Amino acid sequence: MTTLRRRPPLATIAGLAAIVVSVTLALVAYAYYPWAFSPAANWISDLGNTFLSPRGSVFFRLDMIAVGAVLAAFFVGLRAWARGQHIAMKLLIAVGQISGLVGAAALVMTGIFSENDYAAHALWATVLFIALATAVWFIGWAPFWHPDLPQKLSYLAFAVCAVDVVSIVARRHWLEWVAVGLLLCFVGAVALGTWSMAPSRVPRDR
Repeated sequence: MTTLRRRPPLATIAGLAAIVVSVTLALVAYAYYPWAFSPAANWISDLGNTFLSPRGSVFFRLDMIAVGAVLAAFFVGLRAWARGQHIAMKLLIAVGQISGLVGAAALVMTGIFSENDYAAHALWATVLFIALATAVWFIGWAPFWHPDLPQKLSYLAFAVCAVDVVSIVARRHWLEWVAVGLLLCFVGAVALGTWSMAPSRVPRDR
């Protein structure tokens, strides 16, 4: 009797896909950006500004919409963490999922309302960072009590949450880049951590 390879769960597939899509389309948008561009002087959303980058902005806006949709699937997939757990753990994860879904929806809206529509874009960007910080905070507590998740995920989550909050308050270009980079790292770590807890499929003897 042989053990079959574990099938990647939804959170793993969606989380890794979100990273690949996010980085790929952002690089394409950057390639079309006609001006000097630096994390020290530019917001990430400058890549989606139709005035600054008429050709490249469409790729960045598509990036936000696509990644928002995939992140929604990622947060839905975290229901795998709640299976067989006590009610307190389920509530903790559920709050993180709901906050994450709000953040995913806000990300889509930042693609629909580009930086040109500053008031709407700024509103949704603020909702995005606050919702994702909340999601990471609640999700980050789960590995402390979940027997199948590494506790280092919690430490990463709290670091991500802290940088996210500081970036909202301080409003510095480079801090936004660091916050987004750490959020992507967290999504990747959670995606791989979820895969590690997926049970192997053992076929029946014939």
